[in-house]
Amino acid sequence: MPKPSEFYIGVLDFFAILLPGAIATAILSPWLAHWIFGPLIDKPTSESGLWVIFLTCAYFLGHLIFLVGSYIDVLYNSLRERFNPYGNQSAYQCATRIRNTLIDEAEQEALNTFQWARSVLILKNPVSAEDVHRLEADSKFFRSLLVVFSLASASFLANGRMVEGIVALALVIPCFARYYERRLKSTTQAYIHIVSMHRLGLLQADKKQTQGG
Repeated sequence: MPKPSEFYIGVLDFFAILLPGAIATAILSPWLAHWIFGPLIDKPTSESGLWVIFLTCAYFLGHLIFLVGSYIDVLYNSLRERFNPYGNQSAYQCATRIRNTLIDEAEQEALNTFQWARSVLILKNPVSAEDVHRLEADSKFFRSLLVVFSLASASFLANGRMVEGIVALALVIPCFARYYERRLKSTTQAYIHIVSMHRLGLLQADKKQTQGG
């Protein structure tokens, strides 16, 4: 039976890669079709063959969109530091202090607090990891939609479809707001789980085993 973490990796792939890629493929199909059918492959005569090509293109474009979307994280980090600074009593600072007491300095440089917290939750508390993964899937979905709607807006405007282009461009704003909120909540939730586990003594045992080894 699959673990919750394995299930939500699939959900993340679907919402952050395949679904945005499918939307982009549908929008770009008038321009992509003549590059695919003929130069690369013959156009399938069956509906199932068309679906295979559609899903393949969606998966490929989805990965490209995901790659472009990853650069939006730079803007997120800048805004987060400006409008949501981490204070000494924040969940981030608490989780960082816990991490620093459980791993050595070389390991601290190898992974940041969120990477460490996420790994601990996957290994020690799959239910909490499921909670964080769900929020991550949401944030990456809306991050990919930012790229899709920007692409759709440029496509519509280039073809003289002003109303559709303006609507697609306007949707970029709520998508970014939702991405920002989900991304911030996913990291904060991971830190809160770590602090709770530490206070319940669920991480102290690991530390003792490390010292004993």
